[in-house]
Parts: sequence; C-alpha cells; structure tokens
Amino acid sequence: MKYYINQLIKEGTEPFEINETVDFSEVAQTHREIRRISPVKITGTGKLSGTEVIFDLHISCDVILPCALTLDDVNYHMEIDTIEYFTFKEDAKEEDYDFDMNIVKGPVIELAPVIWQNIVVNIPLRVVSEHAYEKIKKEGADYKIFTEEEFEKEKSIDPRFAILKDLLNK
Repeated sequence: MKYYINQLIKEGTEPFEINETVDFSEVAQTHREIRRISPVKITGTGKLSGTEVIFDLHISCDVILPCALTLDDVNYHMEIDTIEYFTFKEDAKEEDYDFDMNIVKGPVIELAPVIWQNIVVNIPLRVVSEHAYEKIKKEGADYKIFTEEEFEKEKSIDPRFAILKDLLNK
C-alpha cells in the first residue's frame, strides 16, 4: 500500500478510492498474542490537501487470539474506522500538530505500517471463548471457580483472619 507523492500531486485534490486487501500473516507471526490473521480488507478514501494527505479508512479482519482461560483459539472480528494524516512538508515536526501526524520522509507514503499499528492497538487484552467456563473444571483440590453471584453469597471472613478484625476495633 504505497502512494507516490508525485502521482498524488498530478491527480490533484479530488478524493481517490481505496479498496485493497493486504496479507499481514507474516508480520502477525512476530506478535505474541496473534495466532493467525485473515487477509485485511481496507476501504475508504484519500485526499490531497496542500502538503498533507488525509486517509479516511475502514479496516476489517479476523484475528485468532488465545482464550484467557483455556488457551483455545478464539476468532475475534475487528472493524476499525480511522482517519490518518500524512504530511510531506520538509520542515514538519510532530510537535507542530495537535493530532497524530505521520511525517513522510521520501517520495512514498507507506500506509501498511499504519494499518498494522491500528490492528495491534485494537486487539483486546483478554478474550474468552464461548464454552470456556463449561470446559474448565469448576472445582479442584485447592480451588473453586465462582460466578459473580456465587462470590457475593460466599463473601465471608476466612476464620484464619477473623482475629485480625478485632485488631481494627481497638
């Protein structure tokens, strides 16, 4: 997903359509949480405005992540809407802008790394498969898994720590 600045300048300020599919499976292997990723569908528009190019993008893909409880594969569908700003002004600095501005060094705008960054940022910290609670054992020798309702009912002071309660009353 490369856009040559000279070509964009020739085409003028008319918005142009983006409709591409990118395979990030090789890059995804370097991310420890992503097991697999489907081809990423990118749609939207781009527009040249002076020395800036504005991309209004919709990113869609499926990622396979590990379940937080069972480590089974969980399919997580992502729909990301983002607006990305690029400038090719020679003396541009990031601190000159009140928003995230990608400063282009050279004749080409590379959109793929920005799309990958949006995918990684939107990966949830924790996913749980639909049948995880049914699959894991509810009770073992030294543990028991509670639902929130059960936890509220069971909430009581451990007899081993009951004596500490008296210390607070002194």
